[in-house]
Amino acid sequence: MLIEVFGPGCAKCQVMEKHAKEAVEKSGGGHQVVKITDYTAMASRGILSTPALALDGQIKVQGRVASSDEILTLIQG
Repeated sequence: MLIEVFGPGCAKCQVMEKHAKEAVEKSGGGHQVVKITDYTAMASRGILSTPALALDGQIKVQGRVASSDEILTLIQG
């Protein structure tokens, strides 16, 4: 599964990336976490508020930091 974290690099975005990586570890691994900081890429995906999180291309969280447990639940789907 591809997990994308969107944000310009602010503190909240860094926390979201950390939580995503923690969730991947809790799930047993095998997922890729990618950080996207390009505003044009974010806008083209319809992201209006950061941080945001997408799983396999689908935006799941936007405008707030999700906990690692919440992200784990989303991964396990």
